[in-house]
Amino acid sequence: MSVASVKPNLRRLADQMSHLGKRLVSSAFLVSIAVFTIFWGPLWFFIIVTEALVLLSLHEYLSLAERKQIPVNRVLCMISGALMPVAVYYHADMLLLVLSCLAIFSSNFRRAMLHHGLIGTAVAMFGIVYVAWFLSHLVALRMVPHGAPWVFYVALIVKGGDAGAYFAGTRWGKAKLLEHVSPKKSMEGAVAGLLTSVILSLIAKSFLPHVSFGHLLLLGAMVGAISQIGDLGESLIKRDAGVKDSGTIPGLGGILDVMDSLLLTIPFVYHYIVFFLGSS
Repeated sequence: MSVASVKPNLRRLADQMSHLGKRLVSSAFLVSIAVFTIFWGPLWFFIIVTEALVLLSLHEYLSLAERKQIPVNRVLCMISGALMPVAVYYHADMLLLVLSCLAIFSSNFRRAMLHHGLIGTAVAMFGIVYVAWFLSHLVALRMVPHGAPWVFYVALIVKGGDAGAYFAGTRWGKAKLLEHVSPKKSMEGAVAGLLTSVILSLIAKSFLPHVSFGHLLLLGAMVGAISQIGDLGESLIKRDAGVKDSGTIPGLGGILDVMDSLLLTIPFVYHYIVFFLGSS
Protein backbone atom coordinates (compact mmCIF):
# COMPACT_ATOMS: atom_id res chain seq x y z
CA MET A 1 0.00 0.00 0.00
CA SER A 2 1.47 3.35 -1.03
CA VAL A 3 1.94 6.33 1.26
CA ALA A 4 -0.45 8.31 -0.93
CA SER A 5 -3.26 5.82 -0.26
CA VAL A 6 -2.53 5.57 3.48
CA LYS A 7 -2.89 9.29 4.20
CA PRO A 8 -6.53 9.60 3.06
CA ASN A 9 -7.43 6.49 5.10
CA LEU A 10 -5.79 7.91 8.21
CA ARG A 11 -7.52 11.24 7.68
CA ARG A 12 -10.87 9.47 7.28
CA LEU A 13 -10.27 7.45 10.45
CA ALA A 14 -9.32 10.61 12.37
CA ASP A 15 -12.51 12.33 11.18
CA GLN A 16 -14.59 9.33 12.26
CA MET A 17 -12.98 9.25 15.69
CA SER A 18 -13.48 12.98 16.12
CA HIS A 19 -17.16 12.68 15.16
CA LEU A 20 -17.59 9.72 17.52
CA GLY A 21 -15.98 11.63 20.37
CA LYS A 22 -18.30 14.61 19.90
CA ARG A 23 -21.27 12.24 19.61
CA LEU A 24 -20.38 10.48 22.87
CA VAL A 25 -19.82 13.73 24.80
CA SER A 26 -23.10 15.26 23.57
CA SER A 27 -24.96 12.00 24.24
CA ALA A 28 -23.57 11.73 27.78
CA PHE A 29 -24.71 15.29 28.55
CA LEU A 30 -28.22 14.70 27.18
CA VAL A 31 -28.53 11.32 28.93
CA SER A 32 -27.64 12.94 32.27
CA ILE A 33 -30.35 15.56 31.84
CA ALA A 34 -32.85 12.92 30.71
CA VAL A 35 -32.23 10.58 33.67
CA PHE A 36 -32.58 13.42 36.19
CA THR A 37 -35.74 14.71 34.51
CA ILE A 38 -37.37 11.27 34.30
CA PHE A 39 -36.60 9.89 37.76
CA TRP A 40 -35.88 12.79 40.10
CA GLY A 41 -37.46 15.90 38.62
CA PRO A 42 -41.03 16.76 39.67
CA LEU A 43 -43.78 16.51 37.06
CA TRP A 44 -43.85 20.27 36.49
CA PHE A 45 -40.13 20.18 35.66
CA PHE A 46 -40.72 17.24 33.32
CA ILE A 47 -43.40 19.27 31.51
CA ILE A 48 -41.05 22.26 31.18
CA VAL A 49 -38.31 20.07 29.68
CA THR A 50 -40.86 18.55 27.28
CA GLU A 51 -41.94 22.08 26.38
CA ALA A 52 -38.35 23.03 25.56
CA LEU A 53 -37.90 19.93 23.39
CA VAL A 54 -41.14 20.66 21.54
CA LEU A 55 -40.29 24.30 20.84
CA LEU A 56 -36.70 23.61 19.75
CA SER A 57 -37.77 20.73 17.51
CA LEU A 58 -40.65 22.72 16.04
CA HIS A 59 -38.34 25.68 15.40
CA GLU A 60 -35.99 23.42 13.44
CA TYR A 61 -38.88 21.87 11.51
CA LEU A 62 -40.23 25.29 10.54
CA SER A 63 -36.74 26.38 9.48
CA LEU A 64 -36.59 23.38 7.14
CA ALA A 65 -39.94 24.42 5.65
CA GLU A 66 -38.74 27.99 5.22
CA ARG A 67 -35.66 26.75 3.35
CA LYS A 68 -38.14 25.35 0.83
CA GLN A 69 -39.78 28.81 0.72
CA ILE A 70 -43.01 27.33 2.05
CA PRO A 71 -45.08 30.08 3.72
CA VAL A 72 -45.96 28.94 7.24
CA ASN A 73 -47.29 31.00 10.12
CA ARG A 74 -44.38 30.50 12.52
CA VAL A 75 -46.00 32.49 15.35
CA LEU A 76 -49.20 30.41 15.41
CA CYS A 77 -47.24 27.16 15.11
CA MET A 78 -44.97 28.07 18.01
CA ILE A 79 -47.92 29.14 20.17
CA SER A 80 -49.63 25.81 19.50
CA GLY A 81 -46.39 24.00 20.28
CA ALA A 82 -45.97 25.91 23.54
CA LEU A 83 -49.50 25.03 24.64
CA MET A 84 -49.43 21.36 23.60
CA PRO A 85 -47.62 19.74 26.58
CA VAL A 86 -49.94 21.56 28.98
CA ALA A 87 -52.95 20.61 26.86
CA VAL A 88 -51.89 16.94 27.01
CA TYR A 89 -51.59 17.22 30.80
CA TYR A 90 -55.19 18.50 31.01
CA HIS A 91 -56.44 16.04 28.34
CA ALA A 92 -57.32 18.99 26.09
CA ASP A 93 -54.91 18.18 23.24
CA MET A 94 -57.66 17.28 20.74
CA LEU A 95 -59.35 20.62 21.43
CA LEU A 96 -56.04 22.41 20.90
CA LEU A 97 -55.55 20.62 17.56
CA VAL A 98 -58.96 21.80 16.38
CA LEU A 99 -58.30 25.37 17.53
CA SER A 100 -54.87 25.30 15.90
CA CYS A 101 -56.40 24.21 12.61
CA LEU A 102 -58.99 26.99 12.83
CA ALA A 103 -56.29 29.56 13.57
CA ILE A 104 -54.03 28.36 10.72
CA PHE A 105 -56.92 28.41 8.26
CA SER A 106 -57.99 31.89 9.39
CA SER A 107 -54.45 33.27 9.05
CA ASN A 108 -54.24 31.86 5.51
CA PHE A 109 -57.36 33.65 4.29
CA ARG A 110 -55.10 36.59 3.37
CA ARG A 111 -54.92 37.43 -0.33
CA ALA A 112 -51.15 36.81 -0.29
CA MET A 113 -51.82 33.15 0.60
CA LEU A 114 -54.32 32.58 -2.21
CA HIS A 115 -51.92 30.38 -4.21
CA HIS A 116 -50.18 28.85 -1.16
CA GLY A 117 -53.17 27.90 0.97
CA LEU A 118 -52.91 24.14 0.57
CA ILE A 119 -49.16 23.79 1.11
CA GLY A 120 -48.97 26.46 3.84
CA THR A 121 -51.85 25.00 5.85
CA ALA A 122 -50.71 21.39 5.39
CA VAL A 123 -47.08 22.01 6.37
CA ALA A 124 -48.08 24.06 9.43
CA MET A 125 -50.59 21.50 10.69
CA PHE A 126 -48.23 18.61 9.99
CA GLY A 127 -45.58 20.31 12.12
CA ILE A 128 -48.04 20.82 14.97
CA VAL A 129 -49.12 17.16 14.84
CA TYR A 130 -45.83 15.45 13.92
CA VAL A 131 -43.56 17.46 16.21
CA ALA A 132 -45.60 19.19 18.93
CA TRP A 133 -48.42 16.70 19.54
CA PHE A 134 -46.47 13.47 19.10
CA LEU A 135 -43.59 14.69 21.28
CA SER A 136 -46.00 16.00 23.93
CA HIS A 137 -47.12 12.42 24.46
CA LEU A 138 -44.08 12.29 26.74
CA VAL A 139 -46.29 13.99 29.33
CA ALA A 140 -49.10 11.46 28.81
CA LEU A 141 -46.60 8.59 29.09
CA ARG A 142 -45.11 10.05 32.27
CA MET A 143 -48.60 10.17 33.83
CA VAL A 144 -49.52 6.48 33.36
CA PRO A 145 -48.85 4.04 36.25
CA HIS A 146 -45.09 3.35 36.40
CA GLY A 147 -44.74 6.36 34.10
CA ALA A 148 -41.09 7.18 34.83
CA PRO A 149 -39.85 3.64 34.00
CA TRP A 150 -41.96 3.68 30.82
CA VAL A 151 -40.41 6.97 29.67
CA PHE A 152 -36.97 5.53 30.40
CA TYR A 153 -37.96 2.36 28.54
CA VAL A 154 -38.80 4.25 25.34
CA ALA A 155 -35.58 6.28 25.50
CA LEU A 156 -33.51 3.15 26.20
CA ILE A 157 -35.06 1.00 23.45
CA VAL A 158 -35.01 3.71 20.79
CA LYS A 159 -31.63 5.27 21.50
CA GLY A 160 -30.06 1.89 22.23
CA GLY A 161 -31.31 0.71 18.87
CA ASP A 162 -29.92 3.87 17.25
CA ALA A 163 -26.52 3.17 18.82
CA GLY A 164 -26.58 -0.47 17.72
CA ALA A 165 -27.43 0.54 14.17
CA TYR A 166 -24.73 3.24 14.13
CA PHE A 167 -21.87 1.07 15.38
CA ALA A 168 -22.83 -2.02 13.35
CA GLY A 169 -23.39 0.05 10.22
CA THR A 170 -20.06 1.83 10.65
CA ARG A 171 -18.23 -1.46 11.16
CA TRP A 172 -20.00 -3.90 8.82
CA GLY A 173 -22.43 -1.85 6.72
CA LYS A 174 -22.25 -2.69 3.02
CA ALA A 175 -25.77 -2.95 1.58
CA LYS A 176 -27.53 0.41 1.44
CA LEU A 177 -30.94 0.63 3.11
CA LEU A 178 -32.46 3.67 1.33
CA GLU A 179 -29.53 5.51 -0.18
CA HIS A 180 -31.67 8.19 -1.86
CA VAL A 181 -33.16 9.11 1.55
CA SER A 182 -30.24 8.50 3.95
CA PRO A 183 -26.96 7.60 2.20
CA LYS A 184 -25.14 6.30 5.28
CA LYS A 185 -27.78 3.88 6.56
CA SER A 186 -27.23 0.21 5.77
CA MET A 187 -29.25 -2.99 5.92
CA GLU A 188 -26.72 -4.45 8.36
CA GLY A 189 -27.12 -1.44 10.63
CA ALA A 190 -30.92 -1.65 10.46
CA VAL A 191 -30.92 -5.33 11.44
CA ALA A 192 -28.44 -4.72 14.28
CA GLY A 193 -30.52 -1.79 15.53
CA LEU A 194 -33.69 -3.90 15.55
CA LEU A 195 -31.97 -6.77 17.40
CA THR A 196 -30.52 -4.31 19.93
CA SER A 197 -33.98 -2.86 20.57
CA VAL A 198 -35.46 -6.33 21.13
CA ILE A 199 -32.66 -7.39 23.50
CA LEU A 200 -32.89 -4.17 25.51
CA SER A 201 -36.67 -4.52 25.67
CA LEU A 202 -36.34 -7.98 27.23
CA ILE A 203 -33.72 -6.66 29.67
CA ALA A 204 -36.24 -3.95 30.66
CA LYS A 205 -38.09 -6.68 32.58
CA SER A 206 -35.68 -5.74 35.39
CA PHE A 207 -37.41 -2.37 35.90
CA LEU A 208 -40.83 -3.25 34.43
CA PRO A 209 -41.46 -6.52 36.32
CA HIS A 210 -45.24 -6.28 35.88
CA VAL A 211 -44.94 -6.54 32.06
CA SER A 212 -44.72 -10.02 30.52
CA PHE A 213 -41.83 -11.11 28.32
CA GLY A 214 -44.34 -11.59 25.49
CA HIS A 215 -45.35 -7.93 25.57
CA LEU A 216 -41.73 -6.81 25.91
CA LEU A 217 -40.68 -8.96 22.95
CA LEU A 218 -43.49 -7.58 20.78
CA LEU A 219 -42.91 -4.01 21.94
CA GLY A 220 -39.17 -4.26 21.35
CA ALA A 221 -39.66 -5.45 17.78
CA MET A 222 -42.37 -2.90 16.95
CA VAL A 223 -40.67 0.05 18.64
CA GLY A 224 -37.37 -0.88 16.99
CA ALA A 225 -38.98 -0.91 13.55
CA ILE A 226 -41.09 2.23 14.10
CA SER A 227 -38.11 4.20 15.41
CA GLN A 228 -36.16 3.46 12.22
CA ILE A 229 -39.12 4.57 10.10
CA GLY A 230 -39.26 7.77 12.16
CA ASP A 231 -35.55 8.35 11.63
CA LEU A 232 -35.90 7.85 7.87
CA GLY A 233 -38.97 10.09 7.81
CA GLU A 234 -37.04 13.03 9.22
CA SER A 235 -34.17 12.25 6.83
CA LEU A 236 -36.66 12.49 3.97
CA ILE A 237 -37.71 15.96 5.13
CA LYS A 238 -34.08 17.10 5.48
CA ARG A 239 -33.23 15.63 2.09
CA ASP A 240 -36.04 17.61 0.50
CA ALA A 241 -34.87 20.77 2.28
CA GLY A 242 -31.28 20.18 1.13
CA VAL A 243 -29.64 20.01 4.57
CA LYS A 244 -27.62 17.32 6.36
CA ASP A 245 -28.59 18.23 9.94
CA SER A 246 -31.53 20.12 11.42
CA GLY A 247 -29.28 21.90 13.95
CA THR A 248 -25.77 22.21 15.35
CA ILE A 249 -25.36 19.92 18.39
CA PRO A 250 -21.78 18.54 18.11
CA GLY A 251 -21.85 14.99 16.74
CA LEU A 252 -25.64 14.73 16.81
CA GLY A 253 -27.06 17.40 14.50
CA GLY A 254 -30.09 19.21 15.87
CA ILE A 255 -32.71 18.56 18.54
CA LEU A 256 -35.03 17.29 15.80
CA ASP A 257 -32.29 14.87 14.71
CA VAL A 258 -32.07 13.58 18.29
CA MET A 259 -35.84 13.26 18.68
CA ASP A 260 -36.77 11.98 15.20
CA SER A 261 -36.79 8.27 16.12
CA LEU A 262 -38.85 9.08 19.22
CA LEU A 263 -41.59 11.14 17.56
CA LEU A 264 -43.55 8.10 16.37
CA THR A 265 -42.55 5.67 19.11
CA ILE A 266 -43.62 7.75 22.13
CA PRO A 267 -47.33 7.94 21.16
CA PHE A 268 -47.23 4.33 19.97
CA VAL A 269 -45.95 3.04 23.33
CA TYR A 270 -48.42 5.22 25.23
CA HIS A 271 -51.41 3.86 23.31
CA TYR A 272 -50.07 0.30 23.51
CA ILE A 273 -49.95 0.63 27.30
CA VAL A 274 -53.47 2.07 27.46
CA PHE A 275 -55.13 -0.41 25.09
CA PHE A 276 -53.18 -3.63 25.72
CA LEU A 277 -51.80 -3.31 29.25
CA GLY A 278 -54.86 -1.68 30.81
CA SER A 279 -53.20 1.49 32.12
CA SER A 280 -54.70 4.97 31.76
